[in-house]
Amino acid sequence: MIQPHGNALVDRTVDAERSEQLRDGFEDLVTVTLDRNLLFDFQNLAQGVYSPLRGFMGRNDFLKVVNDVTLESGVPWPLPIVLDITTELANEIQPGDRIGLRRPDGQPVGVMDADSVYRYNEAETCHNLFGTTEEDHPGVRTVQDKNPFFVGGPIKAFADELPRNGGYDLTPKETRVLFKKRGWETIVGFQTRNAPHRAHEYLQKSALEHVDGLLIQPKIGEKKPGDYTNNAILNGYEALIEGYYPTDSVALSIFKSRMMYAGPREAVFDSIVRKNYGCTHFIIGRDHAGVGNYYGDFEAQRLFDGIGNVGIEPLYYHYAFYCTECDGIVSEKICPHDSECHIEPSGTELRKLLSDGERPSPELMRPEVADAVLSTDEVFTK
Repeated sequence: MIQPHGNALVDRTVDAERSEQLRDGFEDLVTVTLDRNLLFDFQNLAQGVYSPLRGFMGRNDFLKVVNDVTLESGVPWPLPIVLDITTELANEIQPGDRIGLRRPDGQPVGVMDADSVYRYNEAETCHNLFGTTEEDHPGVRTVQDKNPFFVGGPIKAFADELPRNGGYDLTPKETRVLFKKRGWETIVGFQTRNAPHRAHEYLQKSALEHVDGLLIQPKIGEKKPGDYTNNAILNGYEALIEGYYPTDSVALSIFKSRMMYAGPREAVFDSIVRKNYGCTHFIIGRDHAGVGNYYGDFEAQRLFDGIGNVGIEPLYYHYAFYCTECDGIVSEKICPHDSECHIEPSGTELRKLLSDGERPSPELMRPEVADAVLSTDEVFTK
């Protein structure tokens, strides 16, 4: 099976006995309460989703990632994983201190041994990560909303306090066991933040022709208003897999992380995460993790080529659409017909129809999928 990023799957969880020892002195520590997004990052660090990271990034790794798309060690890494703190807390914490980490409900969830406390340049960070400092970009707003200091260092997580979100919440250790039991040696990963339409199905099945298994892994976390809710995405995929996929060749799980809308950098990040889950291939389509008009349609593919080998094989796809003459979902590479024959699966148009309670045409979305999405209590985020 493919090696994790950095060649070792990180595990920063501690057993019950060690957890009790760490809890004994917890109330004497300076503590930081993690919000939902930071708790996701903490859990991903603890369970190896972000291998080879062992904790929130210190200053040197942060600067290398922002400026050079690598960790200080030279291992490719495109997005910072950081813990922001207030000025008051920054004045209390010194390198070498142990700090306590709490869940949003206040429950202790682990500790971190701080190795650096540092400020960052907001404008430079946004420009390098997103190619813009405009507040209309949701990733820029995310950075602007952070506290002025970061604290970094290795973590230890209390395994019994890490939340699990249903049967689709699998760790990299668990997906690797699943793939091994199914006899999959080659696995293609598919990242999504949308309910599935026919073009997504085309990309997934085209990739599945070349590998043993397909891991469909929606990103479950904070998104911008108007994106699909987590339940709408999962309901849609359950219906699609049940009706149209060989169930012994596909697995559905979740990746708990907020969307950063970092386009090309997020595409590389998503591929590294799937490598840690055990995928050997990763689908990169049009405008991966994009927003508005901030990135070129195939800019993510160019960044992949520029970085070089990250240890997972990217599968590049261009436009997919329904062609009335071909009478099916095709791509520009195999369809000879003019654009007036093409019905493109516009995400904006699909969301508008669904928000009005209407089914999209069956050429663009399977009726069973549309019904499953529409049956969700809340289809879109507010």
